[in-house]
Amino acid sequence: MKMYTLMKKSLGSAGITIALLMTSGVLFAQSWELPRTASGKPDLQGVWTNKTLTPLSRPKELGETLILSEQTVERMVTDNQNYLNAEYSSSDPDREAGAGAQAGNDGDTNDGYNEFWKDVGTDILRINGEFRSSIIVDPADGQIPYAGDPRARFSRAEGAPGPYDGPEGRPLAERCLLSFGSHSGPPMLPVMYNNNYQFVQTEEYVMILAEMAHDARIIRIGDDEHLSNMDKWMGDSIGYWQEDTLVVVTKGFNSQQNFRGSSEKMVVTERFSRTSNEEILYSFTVEDPDTFSQAFTGELLFSARPMQESMYEYACHEGNYALGGILAGARRLEQRQGADQ
Repeated sequence: MKMYTLMKKSLGSAGITIALLMTSGVLFAQSWELPRTASGKPDLQGVWTNKTLTPLSRPKELGETLILSEQTVERMVTDNQNYLNAEYSSSDPDREAGAGAQAGNDGDTNDGYNEFWKDVGTDILRINGEFRSSIIVDPADGQIPYAGDPRARFSRAEGAPGPYDGPEGRPLAERCLLSFGSHSGPPMLPVMYNNNYQFVQTEEYVMILAEMAHDARIIRIGDDEHLSNMDKWMGDSIGYWQEDTLVVVTKGFNSQQNFRGSSEKMVVTERFSRTSNEEILYSFTVEDPDTFSQAFTGELLFSARPMQESMYEYACHEGNYALGGILAGARRLEQRQGADQ
């Protein structure tokens, strides 16, 4: 009887605590006011990050399961932390060269970056209180709906330089012309590091500075039509306010750039909605009839960075000898092949 009474009191106390937490959350939601600029528009300015452990496309074994349970999330976060702990553990100084690579563990010399350089985040994406299994929310399976074989989109045009013929044949990110992985966007997606952005806003423009390769996208607010006199790396972006949501439509991408094999017909529509002092809800829809069988949509959160943590300059080519080394190696290989003939 005493144990039952004690349990009853404990449960009652827990219930009161939960009720207080819920009440405080409601009061916070009621008291929070959307920050606005002098012109009355929602203020999106600041330094934000979109890093997350949640992948763009959903693991296929999850099918149409978009929402993850707390138990699943806890296991995923724990597994990730265990992986990091193993990566940061001390290496065996007496191991033979290449031993780690052969065993598939410590000392893998095939890995261009170890975990020291990466910053992919430690959390699963959580939107409206729900843990997400993928950034893509539509179609229901969380996959990119390619039209045909996606590998065909990456083939080189006849007469185009090969990957080792000269610097023009190397990827844009390797040449420091654009960030990799659609970090600069649109759509703006998290990559293995440098997942920070700075938003600067006036009544007529919104500028988004991506940390990687310091790509700056200037969005014209309220313009009537897209510019057709040049194809920009990140496309031509026009924005307008739909109540308190900034809607941005981008088209006219440079032909050398693509998103997952997209064509020059790609159109990306983004939506930015500030939901708290710490978060901006970001959604995007990608359309390209030449590449995708249907439009697809994803959702992300941009989280505020601490005020004291500035976004640093991204120096892409300082001390980077890879490009010269790759091309020099190709010339050496050609000489060797010529000598063997």
